[in-house]
Amino acid sequence: MAGIVGLTELQHTNGNSMLTVATTGDGNVKSEGGATTTSLRQGLCKFWIVVSSNHGSLDDSFNCGSITDVASGQLAGNFTNNMSSTNYAQNSEMMAGFAGAVNYARWSPHTESGSRSTSQCRGTAGYEEDASTAFEDFPNAQFTVHGDLA
Repeated sequence: MAGIVGLTELQHTNGNSMLTVATTGDGNVKSEGGATTTSLRQGLCKFWIVVSSNHGSLDDSFNCGSITDVASGQLAGNFTNNMSSTNYAQNSEMMAGFAGAVNYARWSPHTESGSRSTSQCRGTAGYEEDASTAFEDFPNAQFTVHGDLA
C-alpha cells in the first residue's frame, strides 16, 4: 500500500533533530555542531564523472549521458539532466604527466566559442614548454559540478 508521510522534522528518539522539512519541501540537515543547516537540494553534487584511457572510457558517472572527445586534450561531459543556468561550480582533478614541462589542467563550462552551456562542461589539459602551449590527452580525470538542475 502506497502512502505519504507528512512531517516537519526527523529526529532520534533522544530528541536530537537530524532533518527539518520546510513548507517548500526542502530538506535541511543540521551541521555537525548544530549551529547551521545545509539544504539537501542545494548541497548535493549534480554531476560527476570518472574517465580513464585518454578519454576513451567512462568508468563511472552520475547525471552524465555521454562524454565527447572534442580534440586532443579536450573532453566534454554531457549532462543527462541540464543545469538551470550557467552559474554552477565545477571541480576537477586530472592526471597529466608531461615530462619536462609545466602541466596545466582545468575543467570549464565554456565551449570553444567562449559561451557557457547548461547542457555540458569541458575539461582541458596540456603543457607549456619553451613558451609554447599544447593540448594533450590526460590519462585519468575526475570532474564534479554543483549548482541547480533545471
